[in-house]
Amino acid sequence: MNEDVSRVVLVTGAAGALGSALVRRVLADGADCIALDRDRRGLERLHDGLAAEGRAPLVVPLDLAGAGPDHYVELAESLHAEFGHVDAVIHAAAEFKGLRTIENLPPDEWMQELQAGVTGPMLLTRALLPLLRKSPDGRVVFVIDDPEARAAAYWAGYGVAQSAVRALAAMLGAECRKHGPAVTTVDPGPFYSGLRSRVWPAEDPRKLPTAEAAADIVLAALDARH
Repeated sequence: MNEDVSRVVLVTGAAGALGSALVRRVLADGADCIALDRDRRGLERLHDGLAAEGRAPLVVPLDLAGAGPDHYVELAESLHAEFGHVDAVIHAAAEFKGLRTIENLPPDEWMQELQAGVTGPMLLTRALLPLLRKSPDGRVVFVIDDPEARAAAYWAGYGVAQSAVRALAAMLGAECRKHGPAVTTVDPGPFYSGLRSRVWPAEDPRKLPTAEAAADIVLAALDARH
């Protein structure tokens, strides 16, 4: 690749605590960033704030829980036209409705949590594989949340998604070992976020690591040699 071509990194869940911290770090490191999230207003706030600081991401309003295969193909085509390649995808999006028993879980919540947590990331990654292979060092990182702990009671679709994504990453990594991209998972550990506060509302956020600290862990995993 020409040295003048910027690194291109796509971040899902970009309007969330971790995702927005990742976007800021990616841009600060000099890469081009594609910020994907279903929260259009959150993306606009992120874009405008960063634009005022000097550099802004390309924002992509897309709901992983509602998009179908054609949406991801269209996105890949537009990114090919805009950038020609993608160097890395960081899956930081998560869908968590709340603690539920399986018996009382609304079926649509189950489907949304698995669609946003597993099926959507799989479809997005699959659509982007040709662009990732145009990079000399394509990477895919799935952010996971302690799959063993989330396999306990009441974590419902979100908990199942953590184990499923870990299996998906292992599968995809084995299949892509020869031609790329490199695929890995990273668990950044606890950090303060809106999702976490829905489970532990009484926690003092000052006693938790920040999303920025979690982003450092994720980016270290992204850049680690595999």
